[in-house]
Amino acid sequence: MVGLLVTALCTRRALGNPRVSTWSIAAAFGICTIGVFFAVPVVAQAAEDATGVANVGKLIAHICAILWCASLQITMVDLTYRPDYLRAAMFQRTFAAMVELAIMVPLFLATNEPDVEFTTAYVHNESVAAYLLIYLSYVLVTCGELAFMCGRTAQRNWGIRPWSGAGYALSSMAATLGIAYTLSKGSYIIFYILGDPWPLDVEEVVSPSLSGLAVLFLFLGLTLPMLGALRERVRQRKEPAGTEVELAIAAGRDGS
Repeated sequence: MVGLLVTALCTRRALGNPRVSTWSIAAAFGICTIGVFFAVPVVAQAAEDATGVANVGKLIAHICAILWCASLQITMVDLTYRPDYLRAAMFQRTFAAMVELAIMVPLFLATNEPDVEFTTAYVHNESVAAYLLIYLSYVLVTCGELAFMCGRTAQRNWGIRPWSGAGYALSSMAATLGIAYTLSKGSYIIFYILGDPWPLDVEEVVSPSLSGLAVLFLFLGLTLPMLGALRERVRQRKEPAGTEVELAIAAGRDGS
């Protein structure tokens, strides 16, 4: 419900201020909402029953995660870099996401079986381990770039636009939590392959917690600049009315 609400607000903002970053943010929230929806076990099971494809909910969630990262990258590129670099940067990020999906999806379909799940509980299956490491590598790289760009944008806006500064600082923290998520899950897989993993119960608590916090911080971080802009527009609309009242009062005093 939060995802649907924020996506609607971001789409409304993009219609009023059409540019690459506003539409990319709206797309990112919409994609994230779809991914989270299909990550819910009941929804995932319903998708499996409807399509007859095992683990289809997991595949959709992972595809959404890749597209979500790409949308956020394009958003931050528009806000951070020069306009003449924007088109090339968009092409680079889009191409990287398509290559990632071109590797992941065939590997998923080749590995997918009713008795296989694409989680760390099944990394004894070499194909599952490879799939997860490919997915996590992409998320790690994109989160690293997002942490840098969001931190840089937060620093630029901190003294000028406090709401935007705070929002991008939270977004940078979200990307850092995303890095921690990939390191937690990825290192478990690597140490499992090496024969010395830590308890699976610990990994199944730590990694989802980091992922959930990353999504929460990102939702808050990307919503704050929008709320700050809305607050500024409301303030600007009220100022002329207030000025007219003050002038009328002053004129009345002069007349008396």
